[in-house]
Amino acid sequence: MDRGFERLGELLDELKVLSGTEPVVILEATGHYHRGVVAYLTSREYKHFVINPLQSKRARSTQLRKVKTDAADAWHLADMYYRGDVTPHRTWDELHTELQHVTRQHEYITSMYVQAKLNARALLDQVFPAFEHVFSNLFSTTALKVLQCCLSDGTEEIETIIQGQAGKSHSKGWVREKADQLRQAFFEWSNKKRSISQSIALAGMVSLLLEFQKPIK
Repeated sequence: MDRGFERLGELLDELKVLSGTEPVVILEATGHYHRGVVAYLTSREYKHFVINPLQSKRARSTQLRKVKTDAADAWHLADMYYRGDVTPHRTWDELHTELQHVTRQHEYITSMYVQAKLNARALLDQVFPAFEHVFSNLFSTTALKVLQCCLSDGTEEIETIIQGQAGKSHSKGWVREKADQLRQAFFEWSNKKRSISQSIALAGMVSLLLEFQKPIK
């Protein structure tokens, strides 16, 4: 990539010498792909215009002969510039660009999180259906950590986990009641035959959901 930028700079410098004028670069906005080129042109102080691809598409549609090749596209952009049809693409403030990156990442993680919840719910129905009647929100941090504890065949820390997550929002009586319900459900569940592979898969999904919740919050 660096070599490509160097070659671009060499061509622009040669063009400046041959034409005797400052070259102008016209390019279409292509998501994040054009940003490296723009950053290079800006750092070298080359005059450039970034245009909206919809603008060039509309202008291209007015032509009788519609040819779609790299050379034809480059010619079309140059023609737009010399006709005075080029309007600079809106440039984002650095803060807006950073916000856009974070938003897209959040959207990506959230979509995977939703799929993970659907998968975990299907496994829970098969592995530990009684657990669904204990918590109204099966995917709260409290419920997931308690389920993680149950899947590791341990109930000693259940009350401590619930109390630690609930804090002062619930009374000790509520915490004790939840812990008793879970111990009863766990006792009945532990004496039933269950799929080891599905239990392992559910434990893995619970760990994954807890990790997903960290960047989403």
